[in-house]
Amino acid sequence: MPELLKAPVTPAQQARDALLGALVGLARATTSEPKTDDTDEVLNAGLRLAAQPDAPEEKLHRMLETVRTEKHRVAPGCASCAMPCGNTNDYDLARLWAAPETIRTLKLQMLSAAFALAQRHPQGQAQTAVYQLLFTLAEDWDAELLLPVVQHAQKLCRE
Repeated sequence: MPELLKAPVTPAQQARDALLGALVGLARATTSEPKTDDTDEVLNAGLRLAAQPDAPEEKLHRMLETVRTEKHRVAPGCASCAMPCGNTNDYDLARLWAAPETIRTLKLQMLSAAFALAQRHPQGQAQTAVYQLLFTLAEDWDAELLLPVVQHAQKLCRE
């Protein structure tokens, strides 16, 4: 598992967590709204940047704004909704870092798989898996539900 997947201490690590949280929000927005022509590339570019251990804080912040802009393009009504459901909110990675060790380990394996798949500029089933991994990251599932998601993603990474 990449060393960068640890609780944030530095401003750059905090920016990485914010970016990952926004990527989860973007992925979740696509479950109820259609993607734009740019959504896959924005999502994958964000993951590729987040996977770089030495990514500069400024670059992470710029990508964060790009991801949030894309999320508002996908789900424009969410930003001004009078009764927000929270489905497209950015994920707070503090929840991940505070999760029980078993859950945290599985979710970190999911992030590692998402990073690996994004590196390949995925299409089809692999691209769908990236969205599924990010969507599932925000779910409060137990290990029994998370394990098949992790195993499927790891299988796709080996193909």
